[in-house]
Amino acid sequence: MTTNEESSLPVFPSSQAGECAALLTWETLFNAIEDGICVQSLDSRIVCANRAFADIIGAPLEQIIGRACAEVFGCANETGAIPQFCARLAIDETGRAEYEEISGKQPGQRLRSRVSPVRNDSGKIIAYLMVVRDMTETVAQEREINRRQQSARFGELAASLAHEIKNPLAGIQGAVDILIQRRTPNDPERRLLEGVRGEVGRIDAIIRSMLDRARPGVFNFQTASVNAAAHRAVTLANHQAKAASTRGRQIKIEFIADQSPIVMNIDDTQIEDALHGLLTNAIEAIDGHGSVIVRLCECDNEDGTGREVVIEVKDNGRGISEEDLSRIFSPFFSTNPNGAGLGLPAVRRVARAHGGRVDVTSTSGRGSTFTIRLPREVMALEDK
Repeated sequence: MTTNEESSLPVFPSSQAGECAALLTWETLFNAIEDGICVQSLDSRIVCANRAFADIIGAPLEQIIGRACAEVFGCANETGAIPQFCARLAIDETGRAEYEEISGKQPGQRLRSRVSPVRNDSGKIIAYLMVVRDMTETVAQEREINRRQQSARFGELAASLAHEIKNPLAGIQGAVDILIQRRTPNDPERRLLEGVRGEVGRIDAIIRSMLDRARPGVFNFQTASVNAAAHRAVTLANHQAKAASTRGRQIKIEFIADQSPIVMNIDDTQIEDALHGLLTNAIEAIDGHGSVIVRLCECDNEDGTGREVVIEVKDNGRGISEEDLSRIFSPFFSTNPNGAGLGLPAVRRVARAHGGRVDVTSTSGRGSTFTIRLPREVMALEDK
């Protein structure tokens, strides 16, 4: 008599059972595991690895098996390079294995590795087993959650600051206006007071700007020309570049666009502001002579599922260090000593409201490239 558990198990005919057992070899199971796995010898040579590990590394198994770790992972000829995938060095003196976050070979790739010693019957370590999991998507999701939390805190802070500052600021503005009215046009104190009024107005503009960036955006989507919005932003930036020439800098701005106008459902004012923000940053990143190239085109998106509009701003200025690159979209962070750190978060907010994104590549000392990618068929999204 059988139990309920036994009766619930699938029963295969003897022919199918034999066929299934033949298929379930250790190598089949090894390659079916989604995490990357490799076994390294005591002299740091890769004895075996599964297909997932090869995919994570970005090299075929034939170029991995039997070779030294440093050769496979590209740190053999790099002075001071950290052999992140060397299992032997990831084990501490007690032989204890721990999780470690490491960088992959692909740009922005984040991996989590765990190394365990392989022991024989007598307890002697004979090899090392490394398991690597691609955490890039998980890390990106965590960053997105942190970004939204930062945006919420920033909104609360901006609203609080506006409330605490605007009321006394209005009182100062009123008092200065009264004092100006009591001075004759030629009174030297009048000019001083007008300067004070101008500075009060500047502070008020900063407060209003903070509120505009903090509160959920209200976008006015309508059929408009991306080319026209981009042209307006470039024209304004050209005036800024000319003004910079009076301070000993020579900056050339070049605008390259498709001949056919790109007309789509956008908030053209917000797109113009976002592009102008990127152009302002590019101009400020150039210390002496330099150039800024703006490209506008329509092309297939990266996964080939549709069309997208690409707006690229490329400069040959100071560039951004790798350390700062992950923080440039955070509110109040700026690589410019005179910057408020509010421009790039606003640019990303505009791109996301159009269902798109902002990509950036940069090399310190060589310049940066910011790319706004918008889906050709834009659906109006809530600000995120």
